Amino acid sequence: MDKMTTRALALIGAAIVSTQTTIAAPVSFQQAVADYTSGKYSQANSELETYKQAYPNNAMVHYYLALCKQAMGQLEGAKSEYLWVTQYGDVRLKGMAQAGFDQLSKVRSSSSSSSSTTASSAPPPTTRSPTAVVASAKVKKIIEFYADW
Repeated sequence: MDKMTTRALALIGAAIVSTQTTIAAPVSFQQAVADYTSGKYSQANSELETYKQAYPNNAMVHYYLALCKQAMGQLEGAKSEYLWVTQYGDVRLKGMAQAGFDQLSKVRSSSSSSSSTTASSAPPPTTRSPTAVVASAKVKKIIEFYADW
């Protein structure tokens, strides 16, 4: 090899090494699920949104996004993700997503109907806070899924 070729290869090698050290390794899907399971909903949501960009047709990503959004109180976003899974997920996920969607629909309708009745009458003996509504809407069943992406 001549001097110029050797120098060019050295520069390319240095650029590759510096690029590799500055790019953070993506969090695994399993880590995102573990973050959700351990209650780090915002962090898991962010990680799963990244996966959603990379794998827009992955029903498990959408399902766990729905769970995260539901846990964070973003009920409309959760319902949207659940609906996506009911349309494009496999049979098992479709059923669980439908159950999640139905559960959120009941929470939304019961909280809106109770607010309309309390406006015209005396306050109810026990008032539920917004966090209590979200806490009662959490999904009780979580499935584990592993993939080599």
